Amino acid sequence: MRLYEVRIGKSALSDINNLRAFLDGMLSLEGAIHYADMMRAEVKMLALFAECYRRSPSKSLKKIHPEARKMISHNRKWIYVYHIEGHIAIIDRILPAKMDKG
Repeated sequence: MRLYEVRIGKSALSDINNLRAFLDGMLSLEGAIHYADMMRAEVKMLALFAECYRRSPSKSLKKIHPEARKMISHNRKWIYVYHIEGHIAIIDRILPAKMDKG
């Protein structure tokens, strides 16, 4: 099994900042930190499992990247959209799961 370097793209960083602002208003500080830590751990898991997810047939995700793959979060509320370049898994977006219509 190949080990990948995981990088977060600019759009995904923006998604993270927007999510953080949302969580700050919805959860306690401890709850927001825990939620963010869970998401970070999931993203890091792509280092091991990036190639396990196939390319998405979704037209909406292919607009993000033609070779887009997706990993669904532990709570099924988020989709991590990424692509692979050589030994690097690049996260392009972090989207609400409801946005992936296929």
